[in-house]
Amino acid sequence: MNKKEFEEYLVSIGGLVSYWKPENVIVEAGYFSYDEGWYDLTKDLIDELIKLGWNRVISQVKEKFGGLRFYTNELPEGGNKVIAKYENLSYHICEKCGEPGVLRDSSWRRTLCNEHSNGAKPFYIIDIR
Repeated sequence: MNKKEFEEYLVSIGGLVSYWKPENVIVEAGYFSYDEGWYDLTKDLIDELIKLGWNRVISQVKEKFGGLRFYTNELPEGGNKVIAKYENLSYHICEKCGEPGVLRDSSWRRTLCNEHSNGAKPFYIIDIR
């Protein structure tokens, strides 16, 4: 999904509502602080939350430490599980193009496919439990 298609989707659902400025209806992709590769993921996340009865009020949506972050202050029952599912999925989807990717470490941790990695090596978290 490209920027134009994502913005058309946002318009089709009536936009999202800014928690900080409720008079602002969010229908522009620029509100989402990441590249086009995660637009499909975000659309699916939003659709699932709406099906649960979410009020479409959003605080912030961004990339952080290579993963999707979706912040809202009010969620219906089950909403936290939906967000966690999509945040986890984001670590396997290239932020640039939406193809399979891995978390990579360069000057900034990002989830990228080989094509968009610019040679950045995969970043592995070692579980020492």
